[in-house]
Amino acid sequence: MPDAGTTGDLTWRSMVASHAEASRTGDHDGTFPAHEPSAAVLACSDARVPPSLLFGQPSGNLFVVRIAGNSATSDVVASLTYAVEVLGVELVIVLGHSGCGAVTAAMSPTIAPELRAVLEPIDEMLDGCDACTDLDQAVAANVRRNLRRLRRDRGPLGTAITEHRVALRGAVHDLRSGELTEIVDDLDLTPIT
Repeated sequence: MPDAGTTGDLTWRSMVASHAEASRTGDHDGTFPAHEPSAAVLACSDARVPPSLLFGQPSGNLFVVRIAGNSATSDVVASLTYAVEVLGVELVIVLGHSGCGAVTAAMSPTIAPELRAVLEPIDEMLDGCDACTDLDQAVAANVRRNLRRLRRDRGPLGTAITEHRVALRGAVHDLRSGELTEIVDDLDLTPIT
């Protein structure tokens, strides 16, 4: 059992208390709300990049899949496929962010063995990216690579994207400015206004 005085334990207690308060003041009638998200978002695990808050969406409106480095691994593709095939989502977004720790780690000369599974997809992207001379370029290239990975998926997700039943978009959130920049496959970076 964790020491009752650790910072983690104190954080847990605070979170449980906040949950209890939210549950008391929430609209809970004993039924399950419908699970009908309007979009799915593949985002980095970074706590500074909460998709629902960034896009101003209410609770339950986004189906969010998070992994350090926002890589479209097989597990991620399976989750996004569920969102499209079962939940009827018609928009999938790949969301990167400035200062990404996973991309930074992949760009470093040494990789801790315990991080290899998360960093390998980013390493593969970096191996083929002559333009990735700085972190911002590498973050954008990583989003672009994952857009292509989802588009090339040979399962139901890729089919839905290529048949235009599902829109696929990519963006990078700048932690410094709060600006969102759309990422498209032709290397064109267009600020969203």
